[in-house]
Amino acid sequence: MEPVWRLIKGCNWNLHTIIDGLEKMEFGSNVRDNSLLKTHTDLSVRKYFSRERCLVAPTNIGILQPLAAQPDIWDAISINRMISHQQFSSLKNEQRLLPSKQQRSSNLEPPSLQEISLILLDPVEQCIGQMHKGRLHIFRGKQPFISLKPVLAWPKPRLKKSTAK
Repeated sequence: MEPVWRLIKGCNWNLHTIIDGLEKMEFGSNVRDNSLLKTHTDLSVRKYFSRERCLVAPTNIGILQPLAAQPDIWDAISINRMISHQQFSSLKNEQRLLPSKQQRSSNLEPPSLQEISLILLDPVEQCIGQMHKGRLHIFRGKQPFISLKPVLAWPKPRLKKSTAK
């Protein structure tokens, strides 16, 4: 707020005039038609809604059960179920290096399982999987991200109750 106030004071602008002008503007129209001074300027005003990251509450996900069979569509939740129960082998990083390198990034380490789970849960990432020659290739948007081989054996229990006192 302070930098804006300094700009208004430094330019000797009248705050009431600015507020009145903003109230009269039609934000649904083209930005070229929104000149506050009604003259051609390089300064235009737009209404902007911030794009905050979407957070998915754990209660919306529920308990991720292990996969018993391959789903017809490998969506983010199905992939996350498989990743969280480690029902896979041969995890590879499929991201490419910058175009100047001109080689695949097979040397890059894949992200951790926690990173993969968080990426899969973020709706902005638009993750989806596609089977090809026995490997599940997972894409972020349209870019390859990781690949793995699904192994849908039922996972071993992680927590065992101790009977000794």
